[in-house]
Amino acid sequence: MRRFQLKLSASLLAIAMPFAPAFAQQADQPDSAAADAEGNEGNAIIVTGSRIRSGTFNAPTPVTAVSADQLSMAAPGNMADALKQIPSVVPGGGTTAGGGTRAGGQNFLNLRGLGNSRTLVLLDNRRFVPTGPDLLADINLIPQGLVERVDVVTGGASAAYGSDAVAGVANFILNRRLTGLRVNATTGISQRGDNEEIRLSVNGGFSGLDGRLHVIAGGEYFENAGVRGDERQFRRTAGNQVLDPARPGFLTRIDDYRTAYTTGGLVVVGTGGTTANRNLVFGTQFGDGGNPLPYDYGTVSTTLRNATGTQNGGDGFRTSTGQEIVRPLNRTSAFTHIDLEVAAGLTLYTEGLYARTNSEFANSPTTRTFNISRNNPYLAQVAPALVTQLNALGLTGISMNRLTLERGPTLTTNENETIRGVVGAEGEIGNWSWDLSYQYGRNDTHSPTATNLITTNFTRALNAVVATAGNPGGIAAGTITCADLVNADATVRANAAGCSPFNPFGAGSPSSASLDYVFGTSVFDTRTTQQVVDASVSGSLFDLPAGPVEVAVGGEWRKVSAVTTADATSIAGGYRLINQQPFAGSVTVKEAFGEVQIPVFDGSAIGSFDVNLAARVTDYSTSGEVTTWKAGAVWQPVDELRIRGTYSRDIRAPNLEELFATGRQNNITIQDAFTNSTYLSVPNRTLGNAALTPEKAKTFVVGFVYQPNWLDNFSLAVDYFDIRITDAIANVGGQNAVEQCNLSNQTSPICAFVERNAANAVIGTRTSPFNLTSQETNGIDIETQYRTQLGESTDLTLRGFATYTGKNLTDNPFNAVNNDAVGDLAQSVQPRWRGTLSANLDNDGWGAFIQARYIHSFTWDRLRTLGVDTDFNHVPAQVYLDGQVSVKIEDWGGEQEVFLNVSNLLDKGWVYAPIRGGATPLPTNPNLYDQVGRMFRIGLRARF
Repeated sequence: MRRFQLKLSASLLAIAMPFAPAFAQQADQPDSAAADAEGNEGNAIIVTGSRIRSGTFNAPTPVTAVSADQLSMAAPGNMADALKQIPSVVPGGGTTAGGGTRAGGQNFLNLRGLGNSRTLVLLDNRRFVPTGPDLLADINLIPQGLVERVDVVTGGASAAYGSDAVAGVANFILNRRLTGLRVNATTGISQRGDNEEIRLSVNGGFSGLDGRLHVIAGGEYFENAGVRGDERQFRRTAGNQVLDPARPGFLTRIDDYRTAYTTGGLVVVGTGGTTANRNLVFGTQFGDGGNPLPYDYGTVSTTLRNATGTQNGGDGFRTSTGQEIVRPLNRTSAFTHIDLEVAAGLTLYTEGLYARTNSEFANSPTTRTFNISRNNPYLAQVAPALVTQLNALGLTGISMNRLTLERGPTLTTNENETIRGVVGAEGEIGNWSWDLSYQYGRNDTHSPTATNLITTNFTRALNAVVATAGNPGGIAAGTITCADLVNADATVRANAAGCSPFNPFGAGSPSSASLDYVFGTSVFDTRTTQQVVDASVSGSLFDLPAGPVEVAVGGEWRKVSAVTTADATSIAGGYRLINQQPFAGSVTVKEAFGEVQIPVFDGSAIGSFDVNLAARVTDYSTSGEVTTWKAGAVWQPVDELRIRGTYSRDIRAPNLEELFATGRQNNITIQDAFTNSTYLSVPNRTLGNAALTPEKAKTFVVGFVYQPNWLDNFSLAVDYFDIRITDAIANVGGQNAVEQCNLSNQTSPICAFVERNAANAVIGTRTSPFNLTSQETNGIDIETQYRTQLGESTDLTLRGFATYTGKNLTDNPFNAVNNDAVGDLAQSVQPRWRGTLSANLDNDGWGAFIQARYIHSFTWDRLRTLGVDTDFNHVPAQVYLDGQVSVKIEDWGGEQEVFLNVSNLLDKGWVYAPIRGGATPLPTNPNLYDQVGRMFRIGLRARF
């Protein structure tokens, strides 16, 4: 480290009001982390976020502390799904949303709607292992059965923990003093008989060597069978907003969204000849055995003579059934942590983690538009009349759409294996505490995509001819073969080795050999490693009249690296999907930090006042040095009221993928105003940018905590936040590139990111990240809790969260109008208001829990006007209820609880909130709204 600077900054953390426990016996858990150390010593809790170890200082940045028991009641199957119910966490990803071919089933956290990459995930104050070059941490891999609570820091935390904490931190705190054995077994199923789920978690801990040794260990197995895309009526019919051909630019609602693809093939239009004659050939589809049949274009159709487009009903393909409603997921994990006190004030520790997740899911189905010559022998067999018509009109052939499902859907398997090891020592010298640790973590991702169309092979196989006598390829005369196999050029013949002609006319018509030739399995493997050396010292420097001055200093060395390999066909860009390119990159980081906590006055006529200052200097091997800082204060004018505030500078450095990616393809939907067309499954390739520099953010938080003397066990916290990011890293390309190119009348440099064919159809796009935007968000967080006793043995706990987001505005120089994404479903899933209210009854013999989740209304697309260019533009507010009842049993030698948990208690139906873009347009937004319906889970929790 070249130098160390200390600037004004504030430590994290403040008030935390943990949820009520699920077991009455857990009375040792706190009602509020804001409890005074003097008055509520038994209930006080040290909430993480600050590097200063003190439970008596009420730090200035808000923290929501959520117990593991409350998370389990809110979502028994998955801790991440429960955390996404906190209003400050914007939902997304997981098994109910696409997530792409690499992140299938993975769960990330997105605080403040600023993006997954701006939320830092910690396990016991240390960075968790990233699961790929994007350096995101999959919450599924954390040992959920050993988590005691999760501290969600809702503000900038870079001075305390380093890069990525722009929006905040999710710190998973383990129960390192666990004793005895805990078993949690749960099974679940939806009311409609699917989404089967099973979870088994076994965890325990013990002490030895007269209390100097403590060991905790646990293992977990989880499996969810998922829900197919056609298992709900609303996905089978798939309403959506489509362009109305009778009113250019106007979007109208249809109830049966389809595209012009059939499993047997559809003649879109003729090829060659005059435009008038080409337009005379269309609308023939091929049934069983290639039998020609008329095609029904339905209503509100833009598919007539178009390879792309939409229609209401008819004979087209329902795209919304192509991907699962819930992606299947399987995960296994094992974890252990050992503490050994080797001498007074000196403890050695080590921990190890192994986790494996597996998710297999369907991609967008194999659709393809291609040309067939009028001389194609298969066409002559199935439609001789059509061949006669083509000859008479002077046409060279036909353009066809086909949905090729003879080998089933294109399936991606996402296998993630993670190991993590930590060794360290901690101790105390007088009133000073110290900690030194080394961490090594590695994630291996193996991702094969089966039944992936090899585009060049498909083109060769479609070009079928009848071999003539004496042909250069030595093919028997009269045999239908690939034209390249009888080509006079030996190189062409060599490149076509193994080609088998593909018969596209009719479902099931292609031969097994041709399917073997046109389909393959693309594979890529990524190894991501992280090494961290972390050292810190904290303690009291001296005493002031108001109390001790606490300080923490330390340093960190960190190296992250990733290596991706891919198969040869992918490297050549040969597949319809993915085509991952190999790349390697690493970043080394050196950091030093300092923090001081100063009690300015206490017990005076105007109460108490504390100041906290911190700073961190970070040196990146790729972009140089940057300083972060925070300044905060807490003023308590009276016992009932605390006023708190912070101002900080935070950063996010570019991740390995943003820096070094050499190309990866995903398929997107393009809305093109230039041709007034919709293009499905357009390949988009993402490339990195080594010139990226860290993002910078300024965060301001001010609020109060009110705990009135006149109402025991009541707390109210209200905080205003404002975050402004400059040099924000954002991708340019894809749909945005098409729009910007169109606005410039095809003259902008960004048009180089868009590939069009001779007919101006969009056939490909490119995406790359740049430091070119700024982003700002503000709003208010509200948290309240009240706990009281009903009778002699029943506790009632009420707790509420609400977040109002005033704006989430991105200033992009490529956008003429910068729209606020909040409440605009076309841009984000962040509502203006979001809240959760829960009530928990806890009795010696039973328990009951109910929770209401509120999602404010949305404007479907703020850039559109109802009645002018759309007939739908409002999604009403939604409320979901979840509940749980439990019975406690003490006759089996321990503490047992049998429970029934029901999510979406009222079986609230699907919400019409259509997604037009993406590889698979959907009738509702899966990140926000329930698609499964009422879900039952029964289980047993046992403690021995």
